[in-house]
Amino acid sequence: MRSIDFVNDGYYHVFNRGVDKRDVFLCEVDFQRFYESLYLFNDKNYRHENGKEFERWGKLSCYEINEELRDPYVTIVSFCLLPNHFHLLLKQNIDGGIPKFMQKIGQGYTNYFNKKHERSGALFEGPYKAVEIKEDNHFKHIPRYIHLNVLDHTDAKWRKGELEDWERAKKILSDYEWSSHGVCVGKGQILPVVNESEIDNYFGTPENYLEFLKEWAVGALNIHHPHLSYNKDAA
Repeated sequence: MRSIDFVNDGYYHVFNRGVDKRDVFLCEVDFQRFYESLYLFNDKNYRHENGKEFERWGKLSCYEINEELRDPYVTIVSFCLLPNHFHLLLKQNIDGGIPKFMQKIGQGYTNYFNKKHERSGALFEGPYKAVEIKEDNHFKHIPRYIHLNVLDHTDAKWRKGELEDWERAKKILSDYEWSSHGVCVGKGQILPVVNESEIDNYFGTPENYLEFLKEWAVGALNIHHPHLSYNKDAA
């Protein structure tokens, strides 16, 4: 039983990984499916019944029209999808918004994954984890922590503030498609998954964001948050 109480307008770092640390994204199509679900399932009015794919694609193809009809459970501030885990920074919009959104995401993606890859049973390691972000300073660190996770497979020294080649790291982050890092540096997004005004409020410009990102990775600012220890094991 999860002990956290989600409150409206509260911010939460939400994360989970594959059962037995298994990969939950095996190909680009899997990443894309989860990414699309972040958009589609974040809507009280969305119904995806009987597995009708044409309905799903219809919603995706005309999202600009549907935006006025949407009633989002949450505001997605940032995200990162890695082979065996994911991170989300969410703000709850309505009562029970985060639990309902995460239930749809978990069940929907697991059903898709099991059918596609001919397996059964749980895909994720129990209930998702969630940590409330109470302090403004802490809030600003979470998006960059989420995005820097991409570097774990090339240079994990960023976790100790000892990254040696920032230009190389910046290119890796820029080239990685399944993260909201691209939104923060002004590249836009395929679907309106992330609320861009939230990012603008805290970082202002892409240049400010990149400088803030660099501070942690290269050691000018190295802050430890106890709840992030779970994520170090996730990669």
